[in-house]
Amino acid sequence: MEQRAQRASARIVVVDPDLGAQCDRAEHHLLAPLAESPRGTHDHALFTDGLAAFRRIRAELAEAVARGPRVWTPNGRWEHVGLRIADIPARETDVLYALLRELSAALVSPPDLPGLRDPSGTVAALRGTIPSADGPGADTAAGLVGALARVLALVDLVPDADTAVLFAALEAAGGEDVRLTSAQEDAWQRLAHRVTMLLTESEPLHRFLY
Repeated sequence: MEQRAQRASARIVVVDPDLGAQCDRAEHHLLAPLAESPRGTHDHALFTDGLAAFRRIRAELAEAVARGPRVWTPNGRWEHVGLRIADIPARETDVLYALLRELSAALVSPPDLPGLRDPSGTVAALRGTIPSADGPGADTAAGLVGALARVLALVDLVPDADTAVLFAALEAAGGEDVRLTSAQEDAWQRLAHRVTMLLTESEPLHRFLY
């Protein structure tokens, strides 16, 4: 049973600087300020638990990159940076999904929502913690909640044929470097397109190569 649970928590991720930037935004400008907000009528435990879960996920992503394996194109000339298997238990993502639902609901609440209609206090906490945008490029509450949503989408990718092919290739390597076959490379290109669209809404596949 334990082995099966561990198996279910292993998933394909693509860790790169753009994902790191989204993680930084979500952690430092949204989750940490909410967790540090004064305890009041809002569900403070959800904020602190969410920040702790997020940090555990980030630590696992860093460990996954460090332990490898490195993944190469079929000709061995280019590396697909950051393609890894990470151990991310569902209990971690479940906490963040619960928090994301609360924050998303708070974003669409009327500005003059009376406190009695905000039983969890999330609306007041979000508006009191995240400042209004000030100047071009400034983060808004909606932008920060969106960053959290993108991170979750990337660390909890819906499995498909491509993730299955790549997972099997990395797992079979046993930690040794992997040179993809042509079919596996095709799966990677499709996954790279999918991840890029989630992160940047653009299609520069070369961003995963060096």
